[in-house]
Amino acid sequence: MGHTFYLSEERFYVVGTIATLLFTLLLTIIAFMWIRIEQQKEIISNLHIKISKMERSRLTDKDAVRTMCWKELFERIDNSQKQTKP
Repeated sequence: MGHTFYLSEERFYVVGTIATLLFTLLLTIIAFMWIRIEQQKEIISNLHIKISKMERSRLTDKDAVRTMCWKELFERIDNSQKQTKP
């Protein structure tokens, strides 16, 4: 009761050609997806670099403000001490 599957030579070539085309199409789709993923990874890494630069500049700005505040505070202390001295 075995079933045999037989293709004529012409149909064998047609099925082989269709299978090859489908496989090529599948590989092409995978390649395009891979390229897209790599581009997104590059975009994300560039965003991380920009964000880290912004954070560094923000920290630098905060440090500058802190330094100015400390300088102003010390100047006020010095001025108040100079004013209290006769």
